[in-house]
Amino acid sequence: MRLHHLALFLHLTGVALWVGGIVFIRVCLVSPALTVAQWAEALEHFFPLSWTSIALIVITGGFMLIAVGVAHAPPGWIIMTILGAIMIAVFASVWFGPWAALRAALAKGGLAQAREAMRHINKRLDIVLVLATLTSVVATLGLAL
Repeated sequence: MRLHHLALFLHLTGVALWVGGIVFIRVCLVSPALTVAQWAEALEHFFPLSWTSIALIVITGGFMLIAVGVAHAPPGWIIMTILGAIMIAVFASVWFGPWAALRAALAKGGLAQAREAMRHINKRLDIVLVLATLTSVVATLGLAL
């Protein structure tokens, strides 16, 4: 087994955990029975796994890109890198924006503000999922470019 194969495995594992976690949050946790506090508790567990997955994706993706050489990388890899950077930026905006607002609102008992923050979190996670789908297309079909 080459180091590239291990890096690819870890890269795909990170992607599966991160994107799968977002799908779980957006699809499986959609229930009127869940309170905003329960959503926040789920997100409290989701974020550490997400940031670890993102670090794994960046490290392994960077390793594979450097190993091949940016000048020799398939165009799909460059597009994938750009889309990945945008996904991370949108995800970071969740962390520093509405996630922080959600926690602050819950600490103060502001249920309306907490619901509004949750709405913003969901919108941004939807953007990440659209970008993840586009990245998946580029990562597979883009290899034919």
